[in-house]
Amino acid sequence: MGEAERVHRVSEEIGLAIDHAACDPGAWEAVMAEIGRLLPGIWPVLQVVDAAAGTGLPLVHWGWDPADVQAYEAHYGAVNPWISVILTTPAMVAMHSEERMPASSLRHTEFYADWLSRLGGMKASSGIKLIDADGRLAVLNLQHDLGRAARDQGRLAAIMERIAPRMRRAIETNRACFPTHAALGPGETLLARVADPAFVVTRDLRLVEASRAGHALLADGETARVGVLDRLEIRDRRLAAATAREVTLACGGVATGNGETGAGPAGAEGWSVTAIGLRQDLRGVVGMARLLVPDHLALVVLRPVAGDGRRETDRLAELGLSPAETRLALLMDGSRSLVQAAGSLGIRHETARSQLRQVFAKLGVSRQSELAVFILRLKDRA
Repeated sequence: MGEAERVHRVSEEIGLAIDHAACDPGAWEAVMAEIGRLLPGIWPVLQVVDAAAGTGLPLVHWGWDPADVQAYEAHYGAVNPWISVILTTPAMVAMHSEERMPASSLRHTEFYADWLSRLGGMKASSGIKLIDADGRLAVLNLQHDLGRAARDQGRLAAIMERIAPRMRRAIETNRACFPTHAALGPGETLLARVADPAFVVTRDLRLVEASRAGHALLADGETARVGVLDRLEIRDRRLAAATAREVTLACGGVATGNGETGAGPAGAEGWSVTAIGLRQDLRGVVGMARLLVPDHLALVVLRPVAGDGRRETDRLAELGLSPAETRLALLMDGSRSLVQAAGSLGIRHETARSQLRQVFAKLGVSRQSELAVFILRLKDRA
């Protein structure tokens, strides 16, 4: 059998396992095992790389010592020098560590001394980036020894480039057909703290979870409902457009068309809508679910139009906020950024940041999303 035939046979056998995984996300471990069986001396791992955090997190793997995987996930994935190579290489192009960043050049690094050198000679890696979805990358890595790096790069590249399109299609099928409804981690209490109708949604308005009042609003069906593909549908056209715009902005997108500019809550007669951007922390998610959870989430809160705000001001003063801190806090309800709030108040961004730190300390919160929920609850009671 010639080399081309061997590459074709191995790729097809791995491909059959990949096709099965497209219909069953739990079958990806079998894909890794098949790669290990057909390519002896290879430790495959499918990992997600979070570009924003600059870290790699294993999804499924074969042949690895669990302790090494745990150490990589806990720390060494964030100091892996090869992450920069992955980020700068186009998708569907084979990568070889010894060509791009040889292990010998890493001897002075913590990554090499404390992790890579302990892998029993498996110091080289070949890989291919399968998906780059809004800064969350799916990457297949084949860990191997230095001898294989010199001897077998061409064959490994040919196999990876043959199976990569099938892997990408399978993962995209998983993401479309098996969306998780557990994107918020165990013990998450954000929705429980919102008295108004509130919904955690994906960028395309697919519903993940709702507050108690949100469920009641959906059950009533007059204002909102769950539509096709579990998407949140708002019946009022102006409110629906405002909701879509706010979610797009909260998820880091650029909204188009007419609408609010972020100077205040958008909405329609009788309702206002605000959206707070959430990003899933993948470190608490296990296995392939890291690729199934939405890349970005938004907390959408629908509120009856508020009054003059006098009670809110008085309550914040009772909690020890100065008038300047109160004015800033009331703007930080999730409808605008700190930069926009500073502009509305006519103060410098640095001044707003200093005031925000004081607000955090006095109200016992540590993040802008927590402050937004606090302010929304305060306005609801006013």
